[in-house]
Amino acid sequence: MNNVLLQTKNLSKIYTDDRKSIVKAVNDITLQIYQGETFGLVGESGCGKSTFGQMLVNLLEPTKGEILFEGEDIFKSRRARKEIPQKIQMIFQDPYSSLNPKRKIGWLLEESLDIHRKNLSKEQRIKIVDEMLELVGLDESYKDRYPSQLSGGQRQRVSIAIALILKPKFVVCDEAVSALDVSVQAQILNLLHDLQEKFNLTYLFISHNLNVVSYMSDRIGIMYLGSIVELGDAVTLSKNPIHPYTKMLFSSSMNVGEADSGKIQITGELPSPSNPPSGCTFHTRCAYCTELCSSARPELQELPDGRQIACHYAQKFYQESMEKKQ
Repeated sequence: MNNVLLQTKNLSKIYTDDRKSIVKAVNDITLQIYQGETFGLVGESGCGKSTFGQMLVNLLEPTKGEILFEGEDIFKSRRARKEIPQKIQMIFQDPYSSLNPKRKIGWLLEESLDIHRKNLSKEQRIKIVDEMLELVGLDESYKDRYPSQLSGGQRQRVSIAIALILKPKFVVCDEAVSALDVSVQAQILNLLHDLQEKFNLTYLFISHNLNVVSYMSDRIGIMYLGSIVELGDAVTLSKNPIHPYTKMLFSSSMNVGEADSGKIQITGELPSPSNPPSGCTFHTRCAYCTELCSSARPELQELPDGRQIACHYAQKFYQESMEKKQ
């Protein structure tokens, strides 16, 4: 995969809270997402994952930095910004609140076509709506139902249909299955897989659930207090996490009864985004913290296996992990 579909350059979103403190919700993120892949973005609640995704779909405007889609800055080109809904869409976390409860499903699906496909006749729009419902596992009878008449899984299928009806190239899945029962989650994940293959979609898959992200993703970015701390191939990260924070996340996702020899114990609570620690923002919770960690912020550096890590001791930790494998 070397065809870059979307990339961010030094992308940041900064807020001022009620106390006039600066909150760096997203802090200087540079990454590339390739055509046809699923890029997973993982981190604890409040780390900035959703803020990052909302900037990509033009729901939030960056404080600084660039978002390039197919090589064009979507915030500098008026035409590119206007075309975002036709190229980039979002599937939201909560299907209960993301659908207008006063409108029938048919109207909700047809609305985007009314706005962005004015050349289509009423008959053509209805045909597209029927086809999209079938693709997400619902029949045309659902057009006459209200969201309140559907189960959570059915509502999320409708949300997926709405996101895909304009045939976008890139879809942000923001905690798209976290509000669903586990059995329904599996159905929706398989549906997203099938639709990705059918339409050659590219996903940004945002979640706090590492098991789900590992299953869905080709590459994974680990986010902590607004920054990427580790980024690499999903299989590589799952089998051999290097950054102490990544190790913590994978340890916490282990099932009861699994070997805990690789678990890493983290003390302390997640710092406030309005008052982040100096140096490495993770140093207050890291078992390997040194004076360097508390005074200097580490930059992302590439390791021999291609992953990137923001840690002063990345090379040391990587070498130790390789020695354990031998």
